[in-house]
Amino acid sequence: MDPFDAAGAVLHYRFEAQATAAAFIGSVLAVAGGDGAVRLCAVDGSSNKLDLHDGAILAMAANAKGDALYTAGDDGKLKRLAADGEISVVHDGRKWVDCVACSQRGHVAWSCGKSIFLAKEGHEAVEITAPSSVSALSFSPDGKWLGAAVYGGALLVSPNQPETTKFLEWKGSHIAIGFSTDGRFCVTAMLENSLHIWKIATPEKHGNMGGYPAKPVSFDWTADGRAMLTAGADVLVMWPFTGSDGPIGQNAAIYEGGVGIVRSVRGRPRSRQVLIGYAAGGVALFNRKDDGFGYIADADGSPVIDVLFSPDGRMAGFIRENGTAGLLDMGKA
Repeated sequence: MDPFDAAGAVLHYRFEAQATAAAFIGSVLAVAGGDGAVRLCAVDGSSNKLDLHDGAILAMAANAKGDALYTAGDDGKLKRLAADGEISVVHDGRKWVDCVACSQRGHVAWSCGKSIFLAKEGHEAVEITAPSSVSALSFSPDGKWLGAAVYGGALLVSPNQPETTKFLEWKGSHIAIGFSTDGRFCVTAMLENSLHIWKIATPEKHGNMGGYPAKPVSFDWTADGRAMLTAGADVLVMWPFTGSDGPIGQNAAIYEGGVGIVRSVRGRPRSRQVLIGYAAGGVALFNRKDDGFGYIADADGSPVIDVLFSPDGRMAGFIRENGTAGLLDMGKA
């Protein structure tokens, strides 16, 4: 494998509960579980279990400083886990906390059904009512918008002026959301195996990206922002973001060499590499320098839920539905 040989280098972890979400806090891989606990997996192979919720953890996100995690539970609580181990309750309600997201500018947002809560870290939250139940939350990299995937489109909320909103309309159920690295485009994944994209400044400029055999619920951008990586096919699909209208009206590039349906994708920071998780449980590293695939974990039959990198790109991690996880020190990006 270029640029390193991963054989024997991946640290493997197996837990007794189903894995539901993952995030990095520094070089530590945090794995959330269906039993309400977070396991902190360190580079020395050790792990530490912290019981946080009375019920499953439904979502988790790390803040921009990298010194805290936010966990959303079906016990109606949003909790903050600091790097020093301090646990605090941010929200305590009667409804499940379905989604949570953190911005690069210190905001945190979470949702309970149709209610979206938005706050600067450490401050009181404001509540915004969405037109329907929220399926996913994401902040734009430039901090201008908080996006919520809802039925019928995407609701955009200004973090600094929550009364300022914009609705990007497209019929159907939208189940994931994200923004291009320059913040100009909003993308959602849909229930019917497709993606939809809007140019935010001119939302009448939009398009559908279909033809996927499975739901492309995972998508990300390359480090240079010039292409969007998507799951949902038995090949790696990359849409161009080089023109003024991004992929609207353009064709995607496909890269063969994988092992079944792609379940999760993530671009490595400051690198041309891409981490790929498969429905059959395998994990691969794709190098855009030579379009080559190198495998870092064999398939075990359990779908990969998520693949991710630490913010500095040094650590790679993955989790599977069956409660297994992997951590790899890849060296400097």
